[in-house]
Formats: sequence, structure tokens, C-alpha cells
Amino acid sequence: MTTERVNPQASGAHRAEERRRNPVANAVRNVGIVLDTAARVLFLGRDGVKL
Repeated sequence: MTTERVNPQASGAHRAEERRRNPVANAVRNVGIVLDTAARVLFLGRDGVKL
């Protein structure tokens, strides 16, 4: 019996390099997440939101 993986994937370090984004793109994404969260709180109320 072999110990070879059935679905081999790239190592974690290699995949992390592929997913690294431009710092501006990271900032834009983070601002979008904050705005989305704020909109949900405004429209849906604070149920389940811990501040």
C-alpha cells in the first residue's frame, strides 16, 4: 500500500505566493467588507452583531 495522496496539491507555501495580492487590492477588499458589514447592520439591525 502506498502513502501517496489521491488528490495531490501544491504545497501551502507555494499556493500562498500565488494568492498574494496587490496592497491596494487588499485595502479595497477590506473597505468593501467593512461597508458590507455596516450596511447589513443598518438594514437588518444588530441581531447577532457583537461590537
